[in-house]
Amino acid sequence: MNGSLFNIELTYIFDFYNIIKHSLDDINQNIYGSNLSVTNKETTTLEILNYKSKGINDDDDDDKYAVEEAEFDSNTEDLSNIDQRIYPREILTDQDDPSLYPSSGASNLNDEANGTHTDSVYLHQCIRRRPSEDCHFPDARFTFFPDKKQEDVIKILLKAQAEMDKIWSNIDKRYTKITITPKIRPQMIREFKREYDSYLSKEYPTQVKSVKDALLILRKSSFGILILNTKNQILAVQNYQGTWSAPKGHPKYKDDGTLEIPSETVSRESCEELLITCKRNKRKLTINKDNLDHFFGLNNDNFLECRFNDRPGTNDGLRQIGLFVVRVDETKWTFSLKDNKENRACEWLNIADIVRNKPEVGRDIYYTLRPFAQYLKDNPMP
Repeated sequence: MNGSLFNIELTYIFDFYNIIKHSLDDINQNIYGSNLSVTNKETTTLEILNYKSKGINDDDDDDKYAVEEAEFDSNTEDLSNIDQRIYPREILTDQDDPSLYPSSGASNLNDEANGTHTDSVYLHQCIRRRPSEDCHFPDARFTFFPDKKQEDVIKILLKAQAEMDKIWSNIDKRYTKITITPKIRPQMIREFKREYDSYLSKEYPTQVKSVKDALLILRKSSFGILILNTKNQILAVQNYQGTWSAPKGHPKYKDDGTLEIPSETVSRESCEELLITCKRNKRKLTINKDNLDHFFGLNNDNFLECRFNDRPGTNDGLRQIGLFVVRVDETKWTFSLKDNKENRACEWLNIADIVRNKPEVGRDIYYTLRPFAQYLKDNPMP
C-alpha cells in the first residue's frame, strides 16, 4: 500500500471516530442533561449561575446562593442517593398521595379552594389539600437495616434523634453569650456535624450511613404555619442567610415509635422558634405546644402544600413543605423570636411584596414563601 492511500484510510478512520464520538456526546447530553435541577422546560439564569458557581468556592456558596439553611448533614450526595434508592412516596415520609403527583411531573386534581379542575406542574406550585393523619413508622426506614428487627431499628433511630437534640442543646448553651452572625451560624452547624459524626462512629461504627440516611429522609418534609393578620400580611422569620420563610420544621419520631403528624410538628416547632402571646379577657396568655392547636384552631381544610428543589443549583432532590393557614388579629396577638440561634428576625410581610420580588439572578430571599403568597393572593382566605 503506498503512502498516499495509507494516509487517506487513516483520514477516514479518524473522521469515523469523530462522528461516533460526537454522536455519543449528543446522546449523553440528551439522556443525562447537564445535571441542573430544572423545574421547567427552560433553564433559568439563576440555575445556570448557581450551577457554574458549584465547586468554585464551597465555603461561600451558602452565603451567596443558599435558600434554606440546612440544620445538619445536608450532603447532597447522600440526599440524591436516597432519592434513587427509595420510592418518592417513602421519601416524603409516607404522608403523601402519589396519585396527586403523577410521574410525568404534572398534578391532576380538583382545587379544593374553588372546585375547578387544574393541570399544573407541581414543582413550586402550591395546592390546597388535607394533610395526612398517618403516624405509623415509615417502612422505608427498615430497608436501611436489612439485618435488624423493626423494633431494633426504631430504638436506634430514636436514640440517634435524641442525641441530635442533645448536641444542639449543648451547642446553644456554648453560644449563649456570643452574638450570632451570618458567619457564626455556619460555625455552629459545623460543630454539630463534627460532634454528631463522632457519636455515630462510636455508637454505630458499621452503620453510620444507614442511620444518617434513615434520618435524612425526614428532612425531606417540613410542616409549619402561615399566619395572616387583618392587614393580609404574612408572619415570616428570616435566617442568617437573609431568607424569609414561614415558621416550620421537620417531623420527628415520638417515644412510642410513631411519627408526628403535621399538626404535632407545627405545634412543637412553632413554639420552639417563637414566643407567642394572646390577650384574652384582659389576660395575657402564653401559647405553648400543648395549647397552640386549641388557640389557633389548626384546620385540615386550610392546609397548603408545595414542593421544591432543595436548593437552586444543587441536586439535593425534592422536598415537601406543608403549611396550616390561620388568621389572627395583630392587636391581640404578639410574635417574637424565642432566641436568635436559628433566625435573626420575625416580621409581618406584605403578600404583594413577596410575589413581586422575584429576582432573575442572585439569592431569592422568598424562595419557599412565594408560592404560598401567590396562592393566597389568587385565592384569598377568610
